[in-house]
Amino acid sequence: MAFRIGIDIGGTFTDFTVVDENGAVTLWKEDSTPDNPVQAIERGIAAVATVLDCELTEFLQNVDLFVHGSTIATNAVIQRSGPRIGLLCTEGFRDIIHLRDGFKPERFNIHLPHPVEFVDRYLRLGVRGRIDKKGEVIEALSESDIRRAAGHFRDEDVAAVAVAFLWSILNPAHEQRAAEILAEELPGKKIVLSSEVLPEIREWERTSATVLSAYVLPGIDAYLRKLEALLKKAGFSRAPLIMQINGGCASIEEILRRPVFALGSGPAAAPAAALHHARAIDAKNIISVDMGGTSFDVCLIRDGRAGMSRSIQVEQQPIGVVGVEVHSVGAGGGSIAWIDNGGALRVGPRSAGAKPGPACYGQGGSEPTVTDANVVLGYLEPEAFLGGRRTLRRDLAEQAVMEYVAKPLGLDLERAAAGIIEVVDAGMVDAIRAVSIERGIDPRGYMLVAGGGAGGLHAARLGRKLGMKQLLVPQEAGTYCSFGMTVTDVRHDHSEPLHTLTSTADPTLVNALFTRLETRARQRLMDDGFSSEQITIERSVDARYPNQVHELTLPIKSAPPYDRKGFLEIEHTFHHEHEQRFTYALTELPIECLHWRVTAIGRMPVTAHKAPLIDGEPASARVDERDAYVAGKGQTSFAIHYLESLRSDAVIDGPAILQAPTTTVLLMDGDRLRAQSDRSYLIDIGVNEA
Repeated sequence: MAFRIGIDIGGTFTDFTVVDENGAVTLWKEDSTPDNPVQAIERGIAAVATVLDCELTEFLQNVDLFVHGSTIATNAVIQRSGPRIGLLCTEGFRDIIHLRDGFKPERFNIHLPHPVEFVDRYLRLGVRGRIDKKGEVIEALSESDIRRAAGHFRDEDVAAVAVAFLWSILNPAHEQRAAEILAEELPGKKIVLSSEVLPEIREWERTSATVLSAYVLPGIDAYLRKLEALLKKAGFSRAPLIMQINGGCASIEEILRRPVFALGSGPAAAPAAALHHARAIDAKNIISVDMGGTSFDVCLIRDGRAGMSRSIQVEQQPIGVVGVEVHSVGAGGGSIAWIDNGGALRVGPRSAGAKPGPACYGQGGSEPTVTDANVVLGYLEPEAFLGGRRTLRRDLAEQAVMEYVAKPLGLDLERAAAGIIEVVDAGMVDAIRAVSIERGIDPRGYMLVAGGGAGGLHAARLGRKLGMKQLLVPQEAGTYCSFGMTVTDVRHDHSEPLHTLTSTADPTLVNALFTRLETRARQRLMDDGFSSEQITIERSVDARYPNQVHELTLPIKSAPPYDRKGFLEIEHTFHHEHEQRFTYALTELPIECLHWRVTAIGRMPVTAHKAPLIDGEPASARVDERDAYVAGKGQTSFAIHYLESLRSDAVIDGPAILQAPTTTVLLMDGDRLRAQSDRSYLIDIGVNEA
């Protein structure tokens, strides 16, 4: 029996999804171990093997795809827990990190502090040597300057050095020679080159991406090598793959070459999970939401394609590379409810995390969380959490909500808990509006796909507030991102700058550029073991109106060679996309193109995920009923069903609570759930409302 496994490390739980060759799915959640993330993976893999009735070695020997995403790199940036690093740059340009693009994130806030930089000024050193905008050497590289800088870095015990020279994107020779000298002078230290990380125009973004790569590289290198050793010792003989921010996966060696792609890798898998199930019902316009223990992540998918952006930032630092556009807010099951100085109820962004976790976990947490509120209201069954592996303490949840929310606000227990839910729901609705309504997109024409352990509890209410009609909850919602990793492809992104107007573009230059990029991209995938038939090439371009500050990344549908007709196609696509995004188009203007991109995708074989064959009547999954509190209605009777016991033709009307080991789905009065044959559950929101 062959298996695929996806593993996603979150702030609260580490999620495991295993799919066998017949499409059967096994889900598991393990408490994350932030101090030693490999520990949670080791425990989880062993537990999954036990569930599958396999010896650990036997199980891993039969795993033919292992994909892993984690928050290791992201947390290092957010928590500023990375090592001391150095920056080697062109003389006179060491302050580009400080000067940024000249704009403040909040332009009219005179009290806004400057973002904390990841490399101290005394460790930013300039060296003589210049390459011009044509890629020509106009001043020889000073090797003595580099050796002097290396001595300074040695004295300060830096763990890594970022190298970012002017116009290295056109001629990387100076950066490459600097790397050779640094390797001689600083044996064992990590060296990261901007010409490899982000060979694109814009000095600040390129330098930032290189600095972030150097900052996270020592940590993720140590972690991934430890993971490799664990898997090898346990019997896994293949190469594990790592989820990237661009929505594809890559080898460990590729990630270590461009570590910035490891930032935000976990949430980038969610759109793949959403699309996998949405395709079965021919849904192409989707809003994917993932409510885990720490955050709420939203991604807009239009015409079957997830939104991509090169403007993604982490802690106000641009990562530079094109990534899946995921909007995140601090709203999860572990988000802590608190009263601000004005007496208003707030929820998040601070989270109880894995330890101590929500108060109801009984692990020392005392502050109320969203999970505690759901326990108090009766939406979560204390004995059914994680399939009974953990019993939630209702008494501790009630105590936390009463002490920190109910008493300060003069509310009874249920109204206080309902207030926590209302506040966190409002924040999540705002997050959905940010990727839809604020961009001129009406969410009522989209399907909501909800993942995350807490997603099914809140999604129907979110959809109702936005006027959305349908909600899809995958059976794998509780391990949403790890499931997405089992259905994602290997992806490599390549780009080159070529600044030109569509009206005057030279087709010869563009065609030669695409030939170089595609040759390189195909070869990398073939090195990964893919045949020509398994490789798909996608092309895109960063474009803007002349003198605009920001670009849009546009897909190019036709294949080269390009002529005038191809550039007219780019113009048409840009005008349409700009009007969709910003409500207007300047059709009389040509389009300015900056970067040309090739994405090489190694297609993984698709495994159909099948629903279990369930005997009996559709209603046989109903096991009980209990009262739960509904704001404005008081205690309401809810039918209780086992989600995994539903037949594929089952229809359930709300109010109902559907329980599974890794998630819970809440149907309000008027909602109707229809079980699908592909292990997903389609909910018509408010279809039965009077």
